[in-house]
Amino acid sequence: MAVMMKYGWRAQVGITVVPCIFALVLLPFCDESARYYAISGQHDKALQVCTKICSRNRRKLPEGELKVSIEDRGSMSAVFSPEYLRHSIILILIFFINMYHVFAIVILLPDVLLNNYCSASSFLGKETNAKGCEILSKGDYEMLLVSALLSVPGFFLGTVVVEKLGRKKSFVFTALIQIICFCMALPCWGTWFLYLALAAMIISSTTFNQILWIYTPESYPTYIRNTAVGTLNALGKLGAASGTFIIETLDAKDIRGSLGTFIAFGFILVAATLLLKKETRNQALQDTREQQAGLTYATLQDSRI
Repeated sequence: MAVMMKYGWRAQVGITVVPCIFALVLLPFCDESARYYAISGQHDKALQVCTKICSRNRRKLPEGELKVSIEDRGSMSAVFSPEYLRHSIILILIFFINMYHVFAIVILLPDVLLNNYCSASSFLGKETNAKGCEILSKGDYEMLLVSALLSVPGFFLGTVVVEKLGRKKSFVFTALIQIICFCMALPCWGTWFLYLALAAMIISSTTFNQILWIYTPESYPTYIRNTAVGTLNALGKLGAASGTFIIETLDAKDIRGSLGTFIAFGFILVAATLLLKKETRNQALQDTREQQAGLTYATLQDSRI
């Protein structure tokens, strides 16, 4: 924030490049995945990596033959195969709404302050440059900093809640909490109550996002896990674009209209989370389609009991 205000956005972007340079320097010292070597036929290198990992952990490599399934490795079609189609479609909808909430809330915050919604103080538009553009003030940067910091508790809450309640119950619980937080911002019960509601909106949406990123990789077997997570996240980004477009398209003064879209999507989110069948808490990560099918069958049997 201090760099941006004093030296401008170019200096800020330049500073963010520095960690990328360190990553490029350190990347050659990182081991390739043993599984990648194995499924690509480079078994000697796979064993070398496994041996190195055991050595670092002061353990002996177990005896036996290295075998890895290569069925449909990384195939996007496998993500939408019959056994995963329903699950993937539900998660795409959940990713879409989650991204909509996360990004649209950020877009909504300046409108709340700019239009003095519920007597909220505005930091915006106090100065303009020669071209008539509004100049960001210190208050703007402080608002962005606070909204970013409010995301941090959400990450910790998501990690705790998901272990206490399980994945599916955590989804439903946090989705309902989000609806309550959105409704809190509708009535004008004072400026500080509005600030509390906005903070709760950010924290609850971040909590849900954390739970989603814990659950999604666990619900797919190893041979398509990365492909599934990447595909669902990419399609979910359409929600981020939609949220930005809808909030900006609506009349900036119609804050309640924007909140109405949050609430409507919130109820859809609750319904979508209730449709999820897989509970992955305390379940071992599965490698193959057969193992995942066994996990699903066991989960269904447990739910019947």
